[in-house]
Amino acid sequence: MVMIALCSSLVGAVLGIRFRVQVLFPAVIFSLVTVATVAAFKGSAVSSAILAIIVSVTSLQIGYLGGLFTRFCMAASRAVSLRSVASTTARS
Repeated sequence: MVMIALCSSLVGAVLGIRFRVQVLFPAVIFSLVTVATVAAFKGSAVSSAILAIIVSVTSLQIGYLGGLFTRFCMAASRAVSLRSVASTTARS
């Protein structure tokens, strides 16, 4: 279960950095189908499969939120560095 949470949150973080929110719905569907298929092949109980799906989808969304925060921080740091460079140049 921990491995599912870690992998899902890392995938969500990458999606949050690179894409907009529209990619989250297909990623959730893909995650749901993947976890359900693996649980069916392993012969897991339905309750543990549902719990794994919930953990996967929640971790994906939390990772996406972390990726958005990272993208915001990177953009803010670029804006500050560009502003400081622009203020130190000589005006003619």
